[in-house]
Amino acid sequence: MEELRLAWERCRRYMEEADYQGYDPYDALRAPLWRVWPLSSCRLARRLGQQLVLRSPLNLRPLLGIRPGRNPVTLGLALEGYVAAWVLFPEQRPEWEARVRWCIAELERLRSPGWQAAWGYDFPWEARRMSLPALAPTVVATGIVTTGLFRAAAVLEEEQARKLCLRAAAELLERFPRSYDDGQMLCWAYSPWDAQQVLNATLMGARLCAQAFALSGQEAFRHAASRSVRFALSHQRADGAFPYAVGGDPRRWVDHLHTGYVLECLHAYRLHTGESTLEEPLARGWRYYRRHLFTAEALPRMSATRTYPIDASVCAQAIRTLCRFGQVETAAAVARWAVEHLQRPDGAFAYRRHRLWTERTVFMRWSVAWMFAALAELFCYQAGAETYARLG
Repeated sequence: MEELRLAWERCRRYMEEADYQGYDPYDALRAPLWRVWPLSSCRLARRLGQQLVLRSPLNLRPLLGIRPGRNPVTLGLALEGYVAAWVLFPEQRPEWEARVRWCIAELERLRSPGWQAAWGYDFPWEARRMSLPALAPTVVATGIVTTGLFRAAAVLEEEQARKLCLRAAAELLERFPRSYDDGQMLCWAYSPWDAQQVLNATLMGARLCAQAFALSGQEAFRHAASRSVRFALSHQRADGAFPYAVGGDPRRWVDHLHTGYVLECLHAYRLHTGESTLEEPLARGWRYYRRHLFTAEALPRMSATRTYPIDASVCAQAIRTLCRFGQVETAAAVARWAVEHLQRPDGAFAYRRHRLWTERTVFMRWSVAWMFAALAELFCYQAGAETYARLG
């Protein structure tokens, strides 16, 4: 554990010294050239430019004038890590408490404009079915941020974190669009600008509602979470896999990162609601995940059809999911691999490892913050910290 603790400390120092600011895989549209007409209004050009910067083996961002940004998701993940540290290392609790309160205040400042408690990314981006401005709310970003807030509320009894978490759940029910709702099942849209049916995204909403139910006991939250879970389970394949998207969407692939999200959210929903009928589909999903999304050496694969490249975020999600399903030793092995192959001398984690080479660009949200939160969670499970484990 000592080796991983030192790696976590180096990661923490890097994140804090950078003031939680950094590049992101999808931040290409922060470049000044995209503010100039006609590029500012040409979706195809913007999408192609975004993909070029994303896929380039060299970091083109400094050349394009892209400045590091502070992403709300980075702060949500940092918040998770600090709450875990508060549980694990009580001798430093004043420091962790100060960091927790700063993250909460900064998350309140970075809320999506016009929303009481919703979050998005700090850059504009183009997806296949939508164009999102900076800080536009998404159910995924909001779901990750509110998990950090929920942990701060449940463990440190931070009242402002509790209020923000409950406000976010209330706005999800009252204002966020649904791409499917037949009265029995629902699927939250990815954002207010689209009608995608993405399973991991709607389950982020379900987890938020389950967390709000745990904090408040309000039945409306549990009921909404149940309907979203029912929708996701209705699209689970016979072999246990969860496709990325449904409803006529061609993106039916199965990958490690989003399958991990699905299992993590279902696990949290079961924990906070006591839902017993989830056992069989969750067990099937878990079996598929372990059999098809890891190598024989327990290395997390990118997808069901390919192993490389392996992102730092995939490693982080593997650590989290394995811990929740009781495979703590395997999670520690993944952590050691990530530290050996992806952590840089400065403490940051590189983007991804290909079969023969490594992309060493640092992405604060995608790699550094995810690994910071995942390693802290691993330490809690290794230490048998039941208080933290019961949070899902």
